[in-house]
Amino acid sequence: MALLSIAATARAADEPRLTRLTHDGHYKQRPAWSPDGTRLVFARHEGETIFLHELNVADGAERRLTVRDAPEYDAVWSPDGRRLAFSQISLSGSQGDVDVALIDGAGVLTPFAVTEGKLSHQEWPAWSPDGARLAFTSTWSENQDIYTASLDGGDRRQLTNHIGTDGHAAWTADGAEIVFASDRWGGLEIAAVPAEGGDVRRLTTSPGLDDYPAPSPDGRRIAFVSNRDGDYEIYVMAADGGNPINVSRSPGIDTYPTWTPDGRLTFVSQREDEFDIYVEER
Repeated sequence: MALLSIAATARAADEPRLTRLTHDGHYKQRPAWSPDGTRLVFARHEGETIFLHELNVADGAERRLTVRDAPEYDAVWSPDGRRLAFSQISLSGSQGDVDVALIDGAGVLTPFAVTEGKLSHQEWPAWSPDGARLAFTSTWSENQDIYTASLDGGDRRQLTNHIGTDGHAAWTADGAEIVFASDRWGGLEIAAVPAEGGDVRRLTTSPGLDDYPAPSPDGRRIAFVSNRDGDYEIYVMAADGGNPINVSRSPGIDTYPTWTPDGRLTFVSQREDEFDIYVEER
């Protein structure tokens, strides 16, 4: 794998050294690591298509995750590594319903959160740390809100109910809270809500847009995207929202942060004029 070349004298003390994992330059969306850290799943945009791909990190081999013709994206692994949850467009084109589905190692696809009587979008699934529930967004209530449900789609709980847009939910490592992005205060900010339901807690206040929160495996930090400094960069803050630090510092777009199982940042970056996935070196 080719290493990203950045002069040591130009590197900020808090900027990670990075390894480039993909090299095709197409726009990538939401990389997610398998629990054992050997595989990475992501969506790749090619022309008008967006399909899921799996990368074997050891040898760089890739494969399509499904053989579907309709768009699919935002896949995430179950904690036991046996299944993935992802978003799928039921009809080709951007006007179809968007559903959340599960897929196992044999390629068997099971609907999880689907349209109920009228056009709706169910997106951005996220597994609870114990693997028993999924968080996701839905427009069932007209607004886009955060829900959780058990794996059979039952015991559904609506955690947010606001005229604004709530999205991109992620569980904290202890499973106690769900962090998400919300525009209820104007521009997008990072917020948290108890996983069992309760009051929403605001974590960021910035003049720009803060989005795509990703709690670290050790529960101490949250990575997110912000354009508060002009460019879209990866920031890392304390779990309580304190001390946000720009760690990507690139003139291109940096987005979709996530963490390896052993706690290294991974994100999509345009830093070499192409959109590819980078991971922090060990």
